Amino acid sequence: MIKKPLLTLLSVTLALGLSFAGNAAADSIDAFNSSWLGNALDLQRGLDNNAPIKDNNILGTHNSYNSEVYTACNFSVGCRYLDPQQKYSVKDQLRMGARFIEMDVHWTAKMESLFSYPKRLLLCHGVCSLNDKYATEGFNEIKDWLNDANNADEVIILYIEDHSDGHHSDLYSQLNDRFGSKIYASGGCSSLPDSLTKAQVLSAGKQVILWKDGGCSSNSNMANQAFTGLGNVGRIWEDATTLGTIAELFDGGIDSLTASEVRDGFATGANIINLDDMVMDDGRIEAAIWSWNTNEPNNANNEDCAAQTSSGRWNDANCNNSYAYACEDNSGNWVVANATTGAWSNGESVCSELGGSYQFSVPTNSQANQALKAAKEAEGYNTVWLNYDDRSIEGNWAGVQLDTFTGQKNLAFKSAHNKYLVTENNGGGDVNANRSAIGSWETFNMELLSSGSCITHGSQVAVLTQAGYYLRATSGGDLDAKASAIGSWEVFTLVNHSNNSGCLANNQLVSLKSAHNKYVVAESNGDANANRSAIGSWEKFTVKF
Repeated sequence: MIKKPLLTLLSVTLALGLSFAGNAAADSIDAFNSSWLGNALDLQRGLDNNAPIKDNNILGTHNSYNSEVYTACNFSVGCRYLDPQQKYSVKDQLRMGARFIEMDVHWTAKMESLFSYPKRLLLCHGVCSLNDKYATEGFNEIKDWLNDANNADEVIILYIEDHSDGHHSDLYSQLNDRFGSKIYASGGCSSLPDSLTKAQVLSAGKQVILWKDGGCSSNSNMANQAFTGLGNVGRIWEDATTLGTIAELFDGGIDSLTASEVRDGFATGANIINLDDMVMDDGRIEAAIWSWNTNEPNNANNEDCAAQTSSGRWNDANCNNSYAYACEDNSGNWVVANATTGAWSNGESVCSELGGSYQFSVPTNSQANQALKAAKEAEGYNTVWLNYDDRSIEGNWAGVQLDTFTGQKNLAFKSAHNKYLVTENNGGGDVNANRSAIGSWETFNMELLSSGSCITHGSQVAVLTQAGYYLRATSGGDLDAKASAIGSWEVFTLVNHSNNSGCLANNQLVSLKSAHNKYVVAESNGDANANRSAIGSWEKFTVKF
């Protein structure tokens, strides 16, 4: 477990005299969502739509409103959220994949003018401040996210930690004025039923499951709308705040959830894991992926059917390959038929021949995926077919449509000096040409921006790092990876010295021409620039797939 140092308390103490302008991290959430990681999470969320929520794997945030982007101090009103548990706004947490949002709603004083201190519903953590945000401000962020058509197939759990002192009529009105039409009604004072699925919520035209603690509300409208417990849905959360757990400081620090604990938690049956400081680059979001292997599915060689590989992670494969089959019965038991292999299309008949309730199936959570891996290994197989495909529409897996990538993924650029282009820190800063081996910082995706089905000589392309930054040639001739979106400076023309007509291939020799009509160059000292007017040996790179 990670320990947070005593310095955290000192930081909070110093903050009491400061004015804050909270800023989220510089990473682009849009780039994150269009990356393999974002796409894999999107596909994974679609896998369990028809499975009971009590069996789902759900990432969320703890005290979602207690974020540094809301931290502020005002001498007449006071300070708020000085001990933040999040770095991003509530809306951005949802954009990053949080599907469990927690808001602590208090009925407490709010300074609305120099002589006006009425009680309102505020979002508080620990001791409430006259400067805390209205609950409606948090609800508005959820409304904005729900109103984005791209999120119409998503379901969230909204947890209200109820300190409203019985002002449930106000709470009900504030929620329903914003997204009441999208809340799935509980029917009155009950916990989430074991059978409830996201598909049921969506089929009712809803997207929000409202859980309010504190027992059944005396307000009939709220009682009929909110669930009063999670039932058999399990939840793990961390609380790494200084103010919330100050006693732990004297024991040496505060425990947090690590990436390995997220991975192991889902693998052993956890349903909801709520993170503090949910960010895109600390490995914990990636640890929630238990299904697709890195950079899969990729549709290489007409691959439209999913298979679990020896690692337990998935690959899209040609449906005519010969593998064994994943079969599951109504009790969730997995079997792989011994001595039976063949094309993907035979899966239903092979599994039905086992008798009982066995069907050709696909895991919908990490624990089931691990059980299938064990069943497969028990019969001596490395790879098994899964009942999961995008044969009808390319990139559409069980109703979740991926943005199909056009270009070339996972390539490196080797210079004439036998060094590789590298984006330091995986993007956000300098680009050099001084690495002797290929790692993630030396690996790029090349997006095709001009017409055509593949990258050829003369194609306009953008070069994307694994962390979602684009290479950029500045007007001064510098080359960096600071861009999170494609503008004119992020567009290059590819010159293929090995083939002037065919698709880009492994080990071909290429050059990159910038929008300023200058070429990317690998200097002999390991620098990389985009300032050359002509192509020589230093302006040529060998692409390595």
